[in-house]
Amino acid sequence: MKCCYCNKNVLSEDPITVSGMGPAHRSCYEKSLIEDRVFLNLNLRALSEEQLSELSDMVKMEQNVRDSQHQQVDVWGEEDVMLFG
Repeated sequence: MKCCYCNKNVLSEDPITVSGMGPAHRSCYEKSLIEDRVFLNLNLRALSEEQLSELSDMVKMEQNVRDSQHQQVDVWGEEDVMLFG
């Protein structure tokens, strides 16, 4: 069995099966993901400039929401603060 990325024998190293592709070395598959810029089946290279910019904005908004939720928990979740003694 040959790796679908490097065409070398798959059984010699850490083999996996890539859906829609076939057998591959785990290292070849991971290298391919990095080079192809794929994240959770989203191929970033396939996006237009406008789509990539919109995705970037959405990621920033999500990070801001999560940061503000985290800060609210920190501020209001303090049980060690004594207001009246």
